[in-house]
Amino acid sequence: AESWEAGLPRGCRYSLRRARRAAADGNFTVSVRPISGEEAPHSSLSHFRCVVQHELRAFLRRHEERDVPSVEGFLDTICEAVERFVITTRMVGDIYEYRNASGHVVAFLHEVRKGRTTRAQWFYATDEAARGFIWFHCLQDLVYRGAAEADIDTVDIGPNGSDGKSDVYAELKSRYGFALVEDWPLVANYRGPFWR
Repeated sequence: AESWEAGLPRGCRYSLRRARRAAADGNFTVSVRPISGEEAPHSSLSHFRCVVQHELRAFLRRHEERDVPSVEGFLDTICEAVERFVITTRMVGDIYEYRNASGHVVAFLHEVRKGRTTRAQWFYATDEAARGFIWFHCLQDLVYRGAAEADIDTVDIGPNGSDGKSDVYAELKSRYGFALVEDWPLVANYRGPFWR
């Protein structure tokens, strides 16, 4: 993991340092909530709000330079947010819940480990959370957790547009060494059991 971080461009390393500082300064706190046989720990209105606002921000970002957002596109985005929320609450894994200094849920990361791969998806509730270095903290922690496990050799940071949907974050992901992959099974070994 140290070699991954050391190999990043200077601006990326700076963002990771800022993320560590933001966590140390108490700008946000992180708690791990395993998904067990009970109700998913992220089955709440606060977590749903994270997913909806995250999807709406991505929707607006896709349209900011090209055209005016349509009502149909807006409704499709809401439907996709509901679908993503339902799916994430039905999956195994761990929830890394981010709260701001006031104690409100502002983001969460859902990590699933299967085979030799750890995969994550994350959602931010507010623009403040999106700008608060939480994504960089999530990414760094995910890479370091994956590197610490002898049975993990791939970190998958989620959809990248290869499924036909536009990923407005693909450029950012690629700056951190996560390029677009058309055929995930060639890179990520998902064969084997879920870890939880």
